[in-house]
Amino acid sequence: MKIQFDGLIFDMDGVLVDVSKSYREAIRRTVSYFLNRKIQMSEVCAIKNIVGMNNDWDATYALINNPNIPYGEVKTYFQSIYLGNGKNTGLIDNEKLLISKQKLQQLKNKYKKLGIATGRPKNEAEYVIKRNQLVDLFDCFITMEDVVNSKPSPDSILMVIEKLNLKKTIYIGDSPSDVVAAKMARIPSIFVGKQNIGTIRFRSMLEVVKYLL
Repeated sequence: MKIQFDGLIFDMDGVLVDVSKSYREAIRRTVSYFLNRKIQMSEVCAIKNIVGMNNDWDATYALINNPNIPYGEVKTYFQSIYLGNGKNTGLIDNEKLLISKQKLQQLKNKYKKLGIATGRPKNEAEYVIKRNQLVDLFDCFITMEDVVNSKPSPDSILMVIEKLNLKKTIYIGDSPSDVVAAKMARIPSIFVGKQNIGTIRFRSMLEVVKYLL
C-alpha cells in the first residue's frame, strides 16, 4: 500500500526538466574552453554526482580546478552559453519536460499541492515554468536567491514545507545532494538515477510518475 502524501516537492533539473543538452552541456563546453581540451560528458556527470556540487557554476569551476582562473570569468562564459549572447541562442531553449503537463495535472489533482525546491537562479526557473505553461500547477517554487544555504542544506525544502503547510511529503531529486537535503529535512526522498541512494529509487521519471499515480 502506497503512503499518501499531502503534497509533492520536486527538484527541477533532471527531474522536471531534461538538462543534458543545457546545463550539463554548458558545463562541458565551458570547461573545454578554459582547459583547451575536449571534456567528456562522463567527466561532467562524475563531478555532479559529488555531494555539494548542486550549483553548476561551482561544479564547472571545480572541474577546471585552476585557482588562477577567476570564478567570475568562468560564470560569465557559462551564462553566455546557457542563456545566449546575442549571437547564439542559449542552451536553455534545448530543455524539454521530463513529465508532461497532463501528468503533472494528474499529480496535482491527486496530491493537491506541488512545490519546487531548486538551486536554479529565479529568472531561469521562471523562464522554464512560464515557457511550458506550468504556472498554475505549482503552488510555490524556491530558488537560489530564496535561501542562504543551497543543497545539500535542507533550507529550500523546509521553506516549501512551511509555505505549503505540508505534514507528510516527499522530495524527488536526481543527485546525492538532493537525497542528503531531504534526509536533513526529515522527509523521505525519491532518487531518480542509477545510484543506490534515496528512500525509493527509480531509473526514470516515467517510473516515478507511474508509482505516484
